[in-house]
Amino acid sequence: MSTEPPPSLAFSTVLAPFLASFPPEQGKQLRDAFVYAEKYNPGFIHDFIAGIINTDDITETLLKLGATECNEFLILSHVELHDQLNRKSQVLRVLLSSIPDKISDRSQFLQTIKDIAQSIKDLLNCVNSFSQLNASSPAMVQNKRLFDYQKKYFVRSSKAFSDSLRNFFRASEKSAVYQAANKLITQTNVLMRTIKIITERG
Repeated sequence: MSTEPPPSLAFSTVLAPFLASFPPEQGKQLRDAFVYAEKYNPGFIHDFIAGIINTDDITETLLKLGATECNEFLILSHVELHDQLNRKSQVLRVLLSSIPDKISDRSQFLQTIKDIAQSIKDLLNCVNSFSQLNASSPAMVQNKRLFDYQKKYFVRSSKAFSDSLRNFFRASEKSAVYQAANKLITQTNVLMRTIKIITERG
């Protein structure tokens, strides 16, 4: 059974922190069951959480929870570059998760957009430094194709988020911004998980 966490914001913000409160063995069994269900029924975890949380907009609710820290994507290391990756990815999550509270105030929202753009740039620079410093490590060589793909998809998700902002200023469509922000947080998590795997197998 696959043990990799699914690319689901509902998993990282709600389910994983909840399962962490269980005794390790029970938590792992429940986690594996949810991962298995998600693998064969994509969207299962999102629908499950949506059925539990009483909210009019599950996308907005999950976005507000997007900065919830999840050990699945945290690099457990005392290496400074790894700490930087943890910090910079969390800064991006926090900024993105603040969008619902800032979007109605134009000046605050414009500043948040600038901060997000800088945060994306800072994280990418850190990711590129990680790639260069670990270029010859066996784990990087083995996972290079996956790493490059996830980094490329992170950039693509960032551009999709930018596109959603342009559409918002034309049509004031919040939901598209929320969806794009959720996808960017999710891809940030996936990229961090990939880097974590490389550091653990180094």
